[in-house]
Amino acid sequence: MVAPNALPLGGLGYVGIHAPDPLGWRDFATGVCGLEPAWMPPGPRSGGVPAPRPEAEGVAEDGTVFLKMDRRQWRLAVHPGEQSGLAYLGFEVPEEPALEAAIESIAKGGVEVRAGTEAECESRGVGGLAVLADPAGHRLELFCRPIVDQPMRGGSEIEFLTGPLGMGHVVLYVAEIEPALAFYRDVLGFVRTDYMQFGPDGMGIHFLRCTRRHHSVALLQVGPPSGLQHLMLEATTLDGVGKALDRAIAAGVRISSNLGRHRNDKTVSFYMQGPSGFDVEIGWDGLLVDEDWVEHEFAGGGDDWGHHGLDAESLQPKD
Repeated sequence: MVAPNALPLGGLGYVGIHAPDPLGWRDFATGVCGLEPAWMPPGPRSGGVPAPRPEAEGVAEDGTVFLKMDRRQWRLAVHPGEQSGLAYLGFEVPEEPALEAAIESIAKGGVEVRAGTEAECESRGVGGLAVLADPAGHRLELFCRPIVDQPMRGGSEIEFLTGPLGMGHVVLYVAEIEPALAFYRDVLGFVRTDYMQFGPDGMGIHFLRCTRRHHSVALLQVGPPSGLQHLMLEATTLDGVGKALDRAIAAGVRISSNLGRHRNDKTVSFYMQGPSGFDVEIGWDGLLVDEDWVEHEFAGGGDDWGHHGLDAESLQPKD
């Protein structure tokens, strides 16, 4: 069932983060996760045309690292910053009229929203942009007409499930669950797939979808913080997950939770700690939800098997 006021969101299109060492992030993302440096980092265009710069190895003029995982120009941006953390999330809409309608709908919902500037559009490599924030202060962007360029070279033996499902999902910390739920459901039109309570005062996690992917966003209330708890990237094969796990172990990356299958979305995955503290999940075989799905609460643990180390305590923010 789709909310009557649902915006035509095409899933999580891109993620931007801040980090003190973008090049270290590039090494982790390419050497362990299997992403590749952007062939043409977004930014000012020569003569209005995007300029291929493969020699830049994904690094823009301001030091931002742009990484790709399919034919999109980029999917993950790592901006230089003294403190690590989430910079923004981008959700796709089909075209400019849909973007304009989304801005109008969001404004009618009493939420401050503005059109992106030409410079902001160039910096994201998109044809149109809108900027707003959720009640927890996370910057959200709606965009259309992203640049599509070269396919992945495929040197890391992993292919990612993207397309109309988006690039994966994120789990966000929110201090107050009810305002966050109201915003994502009533303003943006996300639909709750399921949820789990594991503490008093609303402590729990709520899984929200805007495509057939079981969830593109999950909202996690465990206390006062906001920010990114983890980013999930989905492989097209189990072997892709297994080889990523091998690379992580060989590189000495801390494995937060070993291989397992989630109970609700059925994803087989593992979690590792990324360079900025939040976890990165690499998974496969996530559940696709049909229109007749009815939301439900699930309890008794979040996994069918495995995922040792993944529990309510592990979901607390890391220092």
